[in-house]
Amino acid sequence: MLLGLDVTIWKIMLVLMLVPTLSVAILNVIFRKRGGIGVGWGGVIFVLMAGIVALVIILARLHP
Repeated sequence: MLLGLDVTIWKIMLVLMLVPTLSVAILNVIFRKRGGIGVGWGGVIFVLMAGIVALVIILARLHP
């Protein structure tokens, strides 16, 4: 495995990046008549969603 990391680590990293990106993209599509969401709000939403996903992954790992 690349750099000795487990496959689950790569899956977690993939989910951690895809969920916030998709949420911002979906919001841009929903609000496209108004010009989408701003760059600042996109960044805030991305950081919040990444934090939530990371917390859910940590809690899932702690409680098998």
